[in-house]
Amino acid sequence: MIYLVFVLIVVAAAIYLYFAESRATLRALVPGSERRQKLLERQHTIRLSLKDIEYETSVGKMDPATAGRLQNELVAEWEAIEAELPAESPAVMPAAAVCKSCGTAVLTAAARFCHVCGAKLHQILLALLFIASATLTQPYALDINVTLQNGTSGGVFAAPLAVQLLKLEQGMQPVSSATTVAGRVKFAGLPEMKAGPYMVQTVYQGVTYSRVVPPNTPDAADIKLDVFESTRSVTKLKVRTLVELRRVDRQLVAGLMIVYFLNGDRRTFRGGDAGLEFNLPATASVTEASVSVGTGASNIQWLKVAATKGARPGQYFVAQSVKPGERILQVAFQLPYAESGTAFSLRGVYPQDAGFQLIAEPQDMVVMQGQTVLARVSDNNLGRGVISFPASVAEVALTLKGGGIAETRQEESAEVEIKSPLQLWQKLIFPFAAMAAFGLVTFFKLRRTT
Repeated sequence: MIYLVFVLIVVAAAIYLYFAESRATLRALVPGSERRQKLLERQHTIRLSLKDIEYETSVGKMDPATAGRLQNELVAEWEAIEAELPAESPAVMPAAAVCKSCGTAVLTAAARFCHVCGAKLHQILLALLFIASATLTQPYALDINVTLQNGTSGGVFAAPLAVQLLKLEQGMQPVSSATTVAGRVKFAGLPEMKAGPYMVQTVYQGVTYSRVVPPNTPDAADIKLDVFESTRSVTKLKVRTLVELRRVDRQLVAGLMIVYFLNGDRRTFRGGDAGLEFNLPATASVTEASVSVGTGASNIQWLKVAATKGARPGQYFVAQSVKPGERILQVAFQLPYAESGTAFSLRGVYPQDAGFQLIAEPQDMVVMQGQTVLARVSDNNLGRGVISFPASVAEVALTLKGGGIAETRQEESAEVEIKSPLQLWQKLIFPFAAMAAFGLVTFFKLRRTT
């Protein structure tokens, strides 16, 4: 689209440059035209001066005698100019041709278009403007070709599945849906992505698989969507759990549980009937839960999910699954706190790749396991003191005591850099192409003039 607009602009400018007569050429064709222009400008100045004199006389700022003298001088100069103008009239110039459109004498036989109405040039420019307007206003047609791939066994997922096309604009807006044939489906003639991108989505064995169609995708967009078989086996599933506690006032502790899932299977781990399970102390309450979407530090995004209570106190579920690879569950919660002693427990559900890790702030908050005060060990990665437990420990009962109010840490901020989707060579092609086009036009124009 941007290339088409650029081409239209360059073509229109090149046509004008090629066919338009320069001011120097017109001045040479019309003898004395510059002198005539100066005389007409002087007459206009005299007309304004006469009006000023008349106004100043009416308001009493100039006496009648002075006004009369100045008016006589200006009128005399006007009459002298009138006597001189006929000699400067362009009518003495022989006409090379007559414009068929408006009947005006064309200044030179070399002119390809009328200098008054622009007969042919005007038509070409109108056609270019019409094409540009139609191109810019008509809805841009985008085709999306979706191929379902079986991520478990490899190859195309041949079984028919319903694929839904969504628009990520003010939420997820359904656009269209179709059933795959031999693992493929096509969505044709879609409007251009403006406010938000498209997303393709399908459901297999109770698990939702989706992929976003990024902006600036070439037409047609070929999207591959991986679909996996499902399993409830935890043989190749590993979990790491980090819990951060922070005393925010005298009677409240805010907590954040981060659960890292590592699925080494080529199948999607579905968890139980209600999804993935996690546990909190019975007195805690969930304030917000979210799961990661995407992989890699630069591509990861967070999707808010609902945490539902289980039958046992402190048991919760989120209706999510773990596809092959990594996924992160974040749970923010609150816990009533008493300085004399507050019970806090950790309970693992899935096989632990590493033991529980606990961060309790401020540092003067005492963490006890039975009658033993647990020591914090400085962690270089986290930059704080951490209490760690062996991987073999699946459940921990602790007691929290004392401690002041932890200072609120300021969230880190970063500037967002909006980058152009064009590469460097694509950016440079615009000015170089324009210079080449205008240089070529100038060359042909000089040859035509010669």
